[in-house]
Amino acid sequence: MSDALNPETPEELVETEEEPIKQRKNGLYPGVSDELAENMKTGWADTELHDLRPVPQAEHTAARRAALSARFPGERLVIPAGNLKTRSNDTEYAFRASVEYAYLTGNQTEDGVLVMEPTATGHDATVYLLPRSNRENGEFWLDGQGELWVGRRNSLTEAEKLYGIPASDVRELAGALREATGPVRVVRGHDAGIEAALSDKVTAERD
Repeated sequence: MSDALNPETPEELVETEEEPIKQRKNGLYPGVSDELAENMKTGWADTELHDLRPVPQAEHTAARRAALSARFPGERLVIPAGNLKTRSNDTEYAFRASVEYAYLTGNQTEDGVLVMEPTATGHDATVYLLPRSNRENGEFWLDGQGELWVGRRNSLTEAEKLYGIPASDVRELAGALREATGPVRVVRGHDAGIEAALSDKVTAERD
């Protein structure tokens, strides 16, 4: 196959902390021009949703988390929603959140993780989610899971209002879990990345 039909991605097209994404979602030619990349950063309206009301499940999920907290005092509890499964190329199967996660949060989006941190009086719950796609670095339209392709996500502030749980960026969770101390229980079989981050902290008996 000729180089024209099988272009390699130049090193400068790989995202770094300093450089924005400069690569297409898919297609023959991975690069995008500086002009197009710059133009796609501008003109986006503020679409933050205000005056949101909690989802109907919220009052029930709070009671369920309280019951779980009482069952496992002093232990960190990690309940993942699960990840998208690739069907072909950049096409994924329809997503269904793990039963445990949906039962305890009311949220049903991929990559979510509920973490219940032990306190002196019970647990503090945080739901970790993907935030809105970044317009500045090209994630919105160049990443295969950018919102231009898969649809709008709730912001973390919106998620807090909808589910009644503090929300944080799930991309920061694995690192935090690796540094965590104390007893941990995790629901296995849904998120390999989260399990790997906890590999030296959990045993089968504690799941």
